[in-house]
Amino acid sequence: MQRIASLKFGLLGLTTLSLLPGMTQAGGPSPEHFLNDSAMVLEIRYCECQATEPGNTPTELSPVFLEQSRLLKVDVDPEGTGFVSSPEITLGFELKARPESPSDFTFKFAGHYDPVSQNVTGTGEVLLTKDQWLNLFSSRHERENNTEYRDVAVRLVSGDL
Repeated sequence: MQRIASLKFGLLGLTTLSLLPGMTQAGGPSPEHFLNDSAMVLEIRYCECQATEPGNTPTELSPVFLEQSRLLKVDVDPEGTGFVSSPEITLGFELKARPESPSDFTFKFAGHYDPVSQNVTGTGEVLLTKDQWLNLFSSRHERENNTEYRDVAVRLVSGDL
């Protein structure tokens, strides 16, 4: 009788333990749950295509670029440094709020974009305005009968996705 009872409790325990991982995964937080309350998100778009049309400003990105580019999002502190890397792009940066204008930030950066054949590098310090895209760095290469572009653009948005 005791062996039957311990067998029942043993099976009940194993069944309960096997259900626990599934229950904790199903009710887990979304990735956005881990964003800081005061944080902003740096959106980085990169593509082997032209970001701006000739004659446009660096803040006027073409619809083709926005549609075809890859998007990488990074949680950033409005006063701090950061680093992000993927197989194709690496970007280190420092972000500083401008006290005279709450939606403007000084963005110091160094990065490179290396799709398959051509490495593009950019460094500098620019003014980023919240919610506005900026073509950060790019390259243009003339090949026999075509032109190849590689462009990187960034934008700061509120952390409340």
